[in-house]
Amino acid sequence: MTKKQKALYVFLIIITLGFICIYWKRKFKQTESKNYLTVETKLSFEFQAFLNSLGGKQNINNVSSSQKIIKVFFNNRQDINIENLKNLDGVSGIAFQKNSISLVVGNTAKYLEELVLKEIK
Repeated sequence: MTKKQKALYVFLIIITLGFICIYWKRKFKQTESKNYLTVETKLSFEFQAFLNSLGGKQNINNVSSSQKIIKVFFNNRQDINIENLKNLDGVSGIAFQKNSISLVVGNTAKYLEELVLKEIK
């Protein structure tokens, strides 16, 4: 093997490794992951029907929510209409406590909390 052939051989190896590196960078490229949670702003039920089922805004003391669950603190348990709450499209679960009710409403929980807080203030 002559020096010219050795140089060509080394050059072709370097070019090949370069193409392999470019291919791997494109194939295994890190996609940017989102670091936020989505909040849905479209309710699948009427807000006034939801409020009326809870006994109106005068029956609500406070509201808190996690990503998918809204917890409503109320004054009078008898004013809450459980059947209407069960029949609302977006409510998939209900849990009663002594002076609060937890409703599983999905990604609309944060938005619903904001609406209820605006209404009772």
